[in-house]
Amino acid sequence: MSSIRWTYLKNIAREYLASASCHGMPYVVHPKLSIVERVCWSVLVVISLSICIAAIVIGHQKWIEKPIIVSFSSQQLPIWEIPFPAITVCPQTRIDVNIFNVTEVYRRARANRALTDDEWRKLRSLTHICSSIMRPKHDYYGTGGNASGGPHGDDERVVEQLVNMSVPSNELFTACMWSFNFRHCEALWARKVTENGVCYTFNMLSSAELYTADQQFREEEVNPRLVHLLHQRAASWRSTGWTMESGYTAEEDLLAYPRRTASAGFKGGAILTAKTYEQNREYVCSGALQGYKVTIHPPDEFPRLSEHHIRVPPMQAASIIVKPRLLTTQKNLHRFPVSKRQCYFNDERKLRFFRVYNEQNCEFECLTNFTLALCGCVTFAMPRQNSTRVCGSHEMKCYQSAVTTLMELDEISTEADHEPCGCLPACTSLKYDVELSNDKLNLDRLLASLNVTMSYFERLDLMMLYVYFKDNKFLYVERVEYISTTSELANFGGTLALLAGMSLTSLVEIFYYLTVRPLCLWLRARYVKAHTGEYPMRIRLMYANWWEDLSSVADGDFGCH
Repeated sequence: MSSIRWTYLKNIAREYLASASCHGMPYVVHPKLSIVERVCWSVLVVISLSICIAAIVIGHQKWIEKPIIVSFSSQQLPIWEIPFPAITVCPQTRIDVNIFNVTEVYRRARANRALTDDEWRKLRSLTHICSSIMRPKHDYYGTGGNASGGPHGDDERVVEQLVNMSVPSNELFTACMWSFNFRHCEALWARKVTENGVCYTFNMLSSAELYTADQQFREEEVNPRLVHLLHQRAASWRSTGWTMESGYTAEEDLLAYPRRTASAGFKGGAILTAKTYEQNREYVCSGALQGYKVTIHPPDEFPRLSEHHIRVPPMQAASIIVKPRLLTTQKNLHRFPVSKRQCYFNDERKLRFFRVYNEQNCEFECLTNFTLALCGCVTFAMPRQNSTRVCGSHEMKCYQSAVTTLMELDEISTEADHEPCGCLPACTSLKYDVELSNDKLNLDRLLASLNVTMSYFERLDLMMLYVYFKDNKFLYVERVEYISTTSELANFGGTLALLAGMSLTSLVEIFYYLTVRPLCLWLRARYVKAHTGEYPMRIRLMYANWWEDLSSVADGDFGCH
């Protein structure tokens, strides 16, 4: 029985090789070729098929490992389809001398003279944002300790103290413009508290849209007097349906929020003129560098000036020329795992404190959670629940070491699955590259030429800030599928045709000879045996003179009935 089966299989193999559409296979069993020729053709066929299979496996493995690539778009995008950048300006003159004379109080503290509890509280609050000179002599590098002495409480009310001591916006801003139209500054610039203290932000999402519901108390801390003209205040602006992933809706016009502009150049940008009074100049808290810190960021991103910022000195006009950098992702890539895609869609990653996911918000929240776990408190600028304690000045060492410890953990972790934060970029992300140019404000010569009295202006330090897009259109990049299913099939077929002369029909032919043909012969043999009691001799000997009568291979006796 086994010899008969072996004969069946051997003859089926011969039949396939003789009639195969794959180039070279008929020569392997051709009766008129010598053994040497058949062996040579066999080796060539095996080598060709091996190379073909290897090429297919390598190509498929490459598609599996890196199914996504980033490529430039074929068309330019007009700038009015993206939001104008949010601008955060932080004056280095953080204190109104009429409210708190930090220089005089600091000198008394260094001389070990008595201070009131309120003065101690204000001084300790300033240690979170002021230069290292504010720290005690034995703690110049911020290693901790009892900063500036005095009693400590569990809650120093840092945000409240910083807001109350800050220079009011009406004394800080001189003129504000948007799209070359003068606007009320409070309608454009909203007060925010960042790691640098009290700052002002243009075109940023409101706290209600940026933070989750349990963060609403932060707006009351930052803007406690926001009780009148609420509809005109920048802090009350709400987006009109815009999201980073979906963009603006078709119903929104150029007056939508976040603001967008229709043209490049300073006429389509934001212009700010700010001033600092001479009486508010101090160097104890601000240090040797005066002026302003400026950062450009997307409207849905919390500004972190400790990471990156631009310094604008006083008595200068700074032009920040913006070049957007947009990265989008095709919707059909949602089916790929995050490990392959290396980004998160909006519905894939939720943050605890932020409504909007992006890489910077995620990293800031991760730092917040890490600081809370390490120190039992968070810094005044970090998102938190209302019941979470804010770190005091005596805990600076702890929350500063949390930053460096987390950075070290990030460097040690080489695999994404083991990163402490796991903050991948959002699948649609917008960054702004900038070019900076500064010009000196020759205000004294201008006033002298106009014969204007300079006594008032001599007590002022002016700063002018221009922020605008460089071009009306820009090229964006997009994550796309490296090879689609049809392209993968085309590569597969091309490799088969090139190296083996095969096609999809050839694969069907192989399947036929591996399954259908043996099954038909087996069923035919069972049928004959059931009626005659023995296997049919014709089937057993059908290949005896196979090459002499090839037509007998396909006659009706060997088909399925």
